[in-house]
Amino acid sequence: MLVPIDVINSLQSLPCFTEIQAISLLADGLSQTAIKVSTASQVFFAKKLNDETASTEISCALFFARKDAKQQLSPPVIYHDQQWLVTEFIHGITLADAELKIQVKISIALTLMAQLHQLPTSVAKQAIKPLNTTRSIKRLLTNPAPLLTKKSHLLDNVTKSLSCTINSLIDASQSPSMLCHGDINFTNILLDDQQRSWLIDFECAHLAPVEFDLAMFIAVNNIADHHIAGIVNDYRKLVVSYQPNLKLLNYYILYSFYINGLWYFDNSKNLPAGNRLYTLAIEQWSAFDHFATHHSIAITKLMPVVS
Repeated sequence: MLVPIDVINSLQSLPCFTEIQAISLLADGLSQTAIKVSTASQVFFAKKLNDETASTEISCALFFARKDAKQQLSPPVIYHDQQWLVTEFIHGITLADAELKIQVKISIALTLMAQLHQLPTSVAKQAIKPLNTTRSIKRLLTNPAPLLTKKSHLLDNVTKSLSCTINSLIDASQSPSMLCHGDINFTNILLDDQQRSWLIDFECAHLAPVEFDLAMFIAVNNIADHHIAGIVNDYRKLVVSYQPNLKLLNYYILYSFYINGLWYFDNSKNLPAGNRLYTLAIEQWSAFDHFATHHSIAITKLMPVVS
């Protein structure tokens, strides 16, 4: 894939690069532009930031890359501004591409998640916003994909139902909020040549209960229902103080399937029919309907919206 000339010019203007030898586009990510930049002395990873999430991502990247932390979770930051985040390049593969059993992948991801949740976040909290489920959904419905426009009243019902129930469950249980990654996709975990794991891409980070991170991890990786109880138990072994709120987890799983599908639809609307993002959207919304039925949760189904 060719790197657009405006992106090349922007990278070449950054003060952290001298004698650039090669610039190549990394195609694994689905959201922001990700670039591999090679110089005479080092290889870098450069990510084009989203205006809305730049401050969040920079704050998290700096905080979790600290070498004085008990566990350095993210690659060292070389440079940042409101447009670019530049870190050391991790030579290796994503956890999604690793030839490992699903249980091993889950274990690696949960270990990183638990380490993330247990780190002090007083510095990062200044830049991280609490998760507002209604606001996050409506942001994706300001200019929805055409096939969703005609069923906007149904989507409004789903949004209100999920948000009201989630907020009520949090208030009733007083579930504490912490810094959640918000997108622990197997593609956002890197395994380097020494098999060390690294967590990247904090643009979806929010303050929220643990259940949100667990739910999004399950949904975005499309992990089968029969693994969920084991995931909760494994996380409890890593964080012994954690008391799971299983009802909240179930509703966050539905929320995650819902908003993931909205994001995929939103980013596929100008692409040919049957593209990968559209397929992923259908996958997430099919999972929503199946999960709601399997767990006897009374909520409007999503697949009729696109059928």
